[in-house]
Amino acid sequence: MAQRRLFAVLLIFTIFFGWHCGYERIAPNELVGIWKTSALKYADRFFKIDQTIITIGTGGENVEIYTIKKITMKKPPTERSVLYTIYSKNEEGVEYKFAFYYSPEKGGVIRLKNQRHIVWTKQR
Repeated sequence: MAQRRLFAVLLIFTIFFGWHCGYERIAPNELVGIWKTSALKYADRFFKIDQTIITIGTGGENVEIYTIKKITMKKPPTERSVLYTIYSKNEEGVEYKFAFYYSPEKGGVIRLKNQRHIVWTKQR
């Protein structure tokens, strides 16, 4: 009986803590997929978002793989899109912050926060 109570308390604490953290650890379905752009400068680049991993194609066969640690979502009042920030870490412990605007138009469009003029679309 004591173990059940302890389990219930831990479960309630976990749920409460999770709701109040303000972030997720799993990518939402609309972001999951392979994203590419038609911009010539990035013709051989891509990024792939899975539920818990982000893979970045940096040209040729070179890729960087990061485990997602948290994802924040913010709806700027003057924007039609949502600002997502993915915080992740690779096997060597290098942390990476990937911030972009997502809009559901045309099956989903991503614009990197620091390169809003380049459109990334989900590959089907």
